[in-house]
Amino acid sequence: MKRSKLNLLFVTPVSINYPGGAERWLYEVSTRLIKRGHDVGILYTDWIPGKISVNNNLDFFSNFFKDIKLYKCGFIKPPFRGMALVNIFSFRKIVNGYDLSYILACPPNELQVRFFRKFIRKGLVAGIHSFLNLESDFIHRMYLPLYLFGMRSFDAIHVLNKHMLDFFRKSGFENVFLIPNGVDAKEYELCYPPWDSEAFTVLFSGRLTYDKGADILTNIIRHAKTSLDQEIKFLITGTGPLKKQIEEVAKESRNVEYLGYVSKDLLKEVYRRAHILLVPSRSEGMPLSVLEAQSCGLPVVGSRIPGIIDIVEDCKNGRLVTVNDIDGFVMAIREYYLLWKGSPEKYYEMNRNIREKIVQRYDWDKVICELEKLFIKVLTG
Repeated sequence: MKRSKLNLLFVTPVSINYPGGAERWLYEVSTRLIKRGHDVGILYTDWIPGKISVNNNLDFFSNFFKDIKLYKCGFIKPPFRGMALVNIFSFRKIVNGYDLSYILACPPNELQVRFFRKFIRKGLVAGIHSFLNLESDFIHRMYLPLYLFGMRSFDAIHVLNKHMLDFFRKSGFENVFLIPNGVDAKEYELCYPPWDSEAFTVLFSGRLTYDKGADILTNIIRHAKTSLDQEIKFLITGTGPLKKQIEEVAKESRNVEYLGYVSKDLLKEVYRRAHILLVPSRSEGMPLSVLEAQSCGLPVVGSRIPGIIDIVEDCKNGRLVTVNDIDGFVMAIREYYLLWKGSPEKYYEMNRNIREKIVQRYDWDKVICELEKLFIKVLTG
């Protein structure tokens, strides 16, 4: 059966040079859709969240998106909290040239879409890659009615984890589709033993921000220094506003190596140096780092939060720890260290089982097929 050709526009209020998970998702999905014969464009701005320098991340632009139609537009940053607003006039000019638009619905962009929906003749899909913090953020709870009002202007909503799916369905939405992140299992392969097999290596890979738990990471390292064997090494990649904290803890400890921002190709080598991935995040959509690390066979010690609990099963392919439970994280790291040191055969068997599960559920080929079905469903009504 011949596959329908899509003419699809992705819209993001964030610079494509920003080293975030949503930008990685845009690259992975758009390039794969092009290879499958679809036409793809990306409308983006120059806005960078937080105090993150992107001077060293130019390969995101020059290499990742070189085969994609790119449209840079202006933006307005509200004086209050929230993301930048895509210039609505640029959006209106470009969007009707595509059959379907997938919008990274970062608040308050969903409200802007709602107000101008009557000028948009084509289908709209909202992509929810991060979510409101309704449990601990009062402003987010106050904003919730406006958020739901804005989301009703979309023809479909794409979410990455079950928590988001349940939330929208309980809020009365029927057009919600759970399609997870993916991983290229051919690129991220099982490697055993790791290159640096003399030291048990704990890897943190991600933006150095509060949401990603970079401050929690420094507390874990300092606590581990007094309670874990010195054979354990911490390897850290990424950049962000909490970079100085990471640099300080790296200076304090000989067993901490901070690499800064690393390219995608170098990141694959970094995974091969590690024994476990540490993810002490406070919030996630569905972290690509977890899928990539597990495709390499690494168990994950992560926070018990949506997005991570969709992938990691406690005591099977990793350990789940309450957010900010420093003792809990250190104990989980020690558990895997003792297994690696005392039973390397069992450790390797666990690595193979972890990779097998990820490949079965999250390979990009399967994920792209599900996204194609979603887009075609919206186009055909």
